[in-house]
Amino acid sequence: MKVIKDERLVIQNLKNIRIAFAFQTICILGILIYEGIRKGISHITDNPLWLVFMATSVLLGYLNMRISVDEYQTSDSKKPGPYYKTIIFSLAVGLAFSLITYFGPDGTLRDALIIGGVLFICFLSSFSVAYYLRKKRYEELDEDEK
Repeated sequence: MKVIKDERLVIQNLKNIRIAFAFQTICILGILIYEGIRKGISHITDNPLWLVFMATSVLLGYLNMRISVDEYQTSDSKKPGPYYKTIIFSLAVGLAFSLITYFGPDGTLRDALIIGGVLFICFLSSFSVAYYLRKKRYEELDEDEK
């Protein structure tokens, strides 16, 4: 297979991939909705396509995070704050949702710990990636100014 060197063809190839990805996602979502209507809403998460759909959504979110960090980071941006704020915020979100789960209907300590822990890890990982990208971008801009 030849490497594409023409920028117009590269852009067209990326557009084709984007259209194929959108079509695939719509088809997966359609299959999940069909299964939900046919067998009930609770059977949607039993389908392996649910895992593919969720993993794709998370991956797309992380890939778009780099674009959004670069888009909002300008040359006059200030240095990112200390990292411990990220940890405290993630811990607060995890704790809040674990308390809501525990004191909600049918809340158990086990469910509260699982939900709180998962949300803590999810928030911490996503905010850590964003913090790393902001810090890296700030250092690159700082070096360019010198």
